[in-house]
Amino acid sequence: MRKFIGSKSFYREVIAIILPIMIQQGITTFVGLLDNIMVGQLNGDAISGVAIANQIMFIVNICFIGGLAGPGIFVSQYFGAKDENSLKEAFRVKVILTIFVTIVSMSLLIVFKEPLIRAFAKSDSGASGVYNERVIKYGVDYLSILIFSLPIFGVIQLFASTFREIKETKVPMFAGIVAVVVNMTFNAVLIFGYLGFPKLEVRGAAIATVIARVFELGVLLYIAYSRKMVFTQDIYKKFKISKQRFKTILKKTIPLLTNELLWSSSTTVILFAYSQRGTSVVEAFTISNTVANLFFIIFGALATGISVMVGNELGANQIELAKDNAYKLLFFALVTCLSFGVILAVIAPFAPLLYNVSAAVRWQATQFMWVVAALMWVFAFNAGIFFILRAGGMVIITFVFDALFAWVIAVPIALILSIYTDIPILLVYAIVEGVSLFKALFGIHLIKDGKWARNLATHELTI
Repeated sequence: MRKFIGSKSFYREVIAIILPIMIQQGITTFVGLLDNIMVGQLNGDAISGVAIANQIMFIVNICFIGGLAGPGIFVSQYFGAKDENSLKEAFRVKVILTIFVTIVSMSLLIVFKEPLIRAFAKSDSGASGVYNERVIKYGVDYLSILIFSLPIFGVIQLFASTFREIKETKVPMFAGIVAVVVNMTFNAVLIFGYLGFPKLEVRGAAIATVIARVFELGVLLYIAYSRKMVFTQDIYKKFKISKQRFKTILKKTIPLLTNELLWSSSTTVILFAYSQRGTSVVEAFTISNTVANLFFIIFGALATGISVMVGNELGANQIELAKDNAYKLLFFALVTCLSFGVILAVIAPFAPLLYNVSAAVRWQATQFMWVVAALMWVFAFNAGIFFILRAGGMVIITFVFDALFAWVIAVPIALILSIYTDIPILLVYAIVEGVSLFKALFGIHLIKDGKWARNLATHELTI
C-alpha cells in the first residue's frame, strides 16, 4: 500500500493545487445548478431547450480546451524546466489556436444552430417527424446570444489554462468567483424581470452568462498584466515561434483537439439517442447531470492537479518521482470519489424536488443519479489516467483511450438500444455508462507500461 499512499507534504501540495480549482469549479457548477433551477421554474420545455443549447456549446467549449491542451503540455513542462522563452512560444501557439477555434465554431453555429437543436427536440408523443417547437424556440433564443460570447470565452480559456499550467490556480478561482456573483445577480433580474428589468426568460439567462464572462475576462487580464506574468511579457511585440517548435506542438495538439472534438460530440450523440425517447427524458437527464456535476468537480480538480504535478515533474526531468506520484494521485482520486458517490446517492431523491417538472421526470432523474453515484469512482480513475497520459505527451494513446473508445463502444450501444429496442431508458443509461469499467482495465495497463513518463522539454526535437 505504500506505493499508493503519499506523505503529509505530498497531500499538502496536492490540496494546494486542487483546492482553488475545486472552489472555482464548485461555485461555477453550483451557479449552473441555480441557473438550471431558475430556468426550470419557467417550464419543462425551457429546461430542455437550454439543455440542448448547452450541450451544443459543450462541444465548442471542449474544442477550446482540447486545442489549448496541446501547447499547454509544453507550457507546463517548460515551466518545470524554467525555460521562459520556450514557454512564451508555446503561449503564442495557444493564441493562434484560440483565434482558429473561435472563428470556426462561430461560423458553424451561426449557420446550423436551429437544425442542431431541432435534432434533439423530438416530441414525447413518439410520432415520427414530430418535434416540440417550444423546446426549439427556447434553445435557439438561448444559443443565438451565447454564440457571440465565444471570443470572450476563448480568451478566458487562454489565460485561465495558462495560469493553472504555471501553478497559479488561485487566479482563475478568483476570476470565477467574480463571474459567479455577477451571473447569479443578472440571472435573477433578467430571467424573471425583477428590479424593473424586462422579463427575458431564457434570453435573460444567456445575457447574464455573457455579462459574467466579460467580468471574468477583465479580472484575468488585470491580474496577468498588473503582475507581469511571464506569458504576458513581449508576447505580441515579437510574435515569433520557431518553425520546429511550432511543428512539434502541433503534432501534439492536433490529436488532442481531434480527441476532444470527437469525445464531446460522442456525448452529444448519446444525448441525441436518449432524446429519441422524448423530451421528458432530456429533462430528467439534464436534472441528473446538473446535480451530478456538483460532485464531478472533485475528480475534475484532481485530474487537473494530476496534469500539473506530473507535467511539472516530467519537465524537471524527475521521471521516477512523476511515476510514483501518478500512482498516489490515482489512488487518492479513486478513494475520494467513492465517498462522494455515496453522498450523491443519498441526496439523489431530494434534488429533483427543486424543479417544476412532473413526478415521473423527478423519479427518472433520481435513478440516473444513482447510476452516476455507483460509477463515480470509475469516472475519476479514468479521468486521472487520461491526464497522466496527456502530461507525458501520449496524445495518440489518449485518443484511443478516450474518443475512439466512446465512438466504437459507447455511441453504438446508446444508439442501438435507445432507437431500435424497447429496453427501459434507465437500463440503457446504465449499460452505456457501465462500459467505463472496461476502459479502466485498459487504462491500468497503459499506466503500468510507463511509456508515458517522458520529458518533452528537453527532448522535443525527437518526438
